[in-house]
Parts: sequence; structure tokens; C-alpha cells
Amino acid sequence: MSNRNLTRVLHRIGRRGASLAFVGLLCLAIAASLAFPPAEQRASPGYTALAAIAPLGAWALAWCATGALCLVQMFLRSDRIAFAAATALLLLYGLVYLISTFNGDNPRGWVGAAVWLAFGGWIALIATWPEAVAADRATGGAAVVVADADGLIQSWNPQAAKLFGWSTEEAVGRPLTILMPPRLRHHHVEGLARVRVTGSSKLAGRIIPLVGLRRDGSEFPIALTVNAWHSDDGIAYTGVIRPLRGGDAD
Repeated sequence: MSNRNLTRVLHRIGRRGASLAFVGLLCLAIAASLAFPPAEQRASPGYTALAAIAPLGAWALAWCATGALCLVQMFLRSDRIAFAAATALLLLYGLVYLISTFNGDNPRGWVGAAVWLAFGGWIALIATWPEAVAADRATGGAAVVVADADGLIQSWNPQAAKLFGWSTEEAVGRPLTILMPPRLRHHHVEGLARVRVTGSSKLAGRIIPLVGLRRDGSEFPIALTVNAWHSDDGIAYTGVIRPLRGGDAD
């Protein structure tokens, strides 16, 4: 695969999808090692501890199913089931190793437990990442902006950068107010305050005609669809923006 094609694939699946691809391939490798272990490996303390819970074939099937799920959902907008399954299986694996240590069956099982539990925690952390690219899969190439509860930009896609004139590095961490004329900013601030109090937005899912502000100071008409959702850090927002008439996203 050429670098250009690889870049296109990575852009399509985003960071979350790339992480699921890695986890999915790892799960399949673990499944293969459990399904066809050498005799000496089958007798190792770790494998013995696993076999005491369920047959190695059952573990292999669980890893294979989880890997396949990750590789399928890496391309989908909804990937929570894959992240949940991978996290649960990794944590379960870690707990089995940890219990075998306390039982005395696997004196060094705590090492494996630490690795598996840390890996499971890492996957759980990735599952909380907002992903503008993931949202863009279903938006037909529109500008997609993700912001936190304070209205600070967390991520946005290349279409947003092209539409507003701010690169991703320049935009992330700045307030959403850089995208709107000064006369509209107080409405935006009041709206954020209401959502923080009520936990929901009356504008969620609606197409709202507004005026956008480019980096060069020029204004242009846009259509905004905004959704509020809850992350581990509180309320977050995803805005899908399309230019109207005078706007230029192409």
C-alpha cells in the first residue's frame, strides 16, 4: 500500500479506528496462540490458570470474536461495542493472572496482570477520545468541529480548516467564538451556560442558519447542526457545518 493510500485510510478511520485496527490484529494473534499452543507453552503457569477458568479453545474463540469485531467497527461511526468488548476481555485476562498470583499457582502472574490491566485501561481511555473524523464519515465531507463544555475546540477535520482558514494546530484549544462574528458571540456564551445547567440543548439535531467568520475576517452564511453528548470530562459538542451560497468548502 502506498503512503498516499495509507494516509487516506488513516484519515477515514481516525485515531479511534487505527487503535481498533491494532487491537483487532493483536486479538487475532492471541487467539491463534491459544488455539495452537506448543506443548511446553500449554503447561506454563499462565496457560494453566486460564484453562482452570475455561478451555483454551473458548478463550481463543473469545479473542477471535473480539478481534473481528474491532476490525469491523474500525470503519463504522459507532464503535463503542468493540471498545467495550476489547476492554472487558483485557481486564478479565489481567484479573485471571492476578488471581493466579494470589493463589500461588503463578508466582510471577502479577507481571502479566500488570501488562493486561494497563493495556485494558489504555483501550478504555482511547474509547473516550472525541473523534471529528468519525463524525465526518456520516456527514458527506462537511466541516466537523468538536468542542468541550467550555466551548474550546478539541478537534476538527480538514474541511473545517479549509472553510475557516485555521489549521488544526492553530484551532485546537481556541474558543468557538473565533468562528463567529462578534455580534453573535454573546448568544453563544449564553447558550453554553444554559446547557451546563440543563444538561441538554434545545438546538440539538436542528439545522440552524448562521453566519460564520473566516480567519481573514470575512463573513459567510452557514448551516450548523449541533449535538451535545456526555463524555468522561462532561458535556461535549459536535458541530457539522456546511456553507450556504457564498460559502466555499470545495
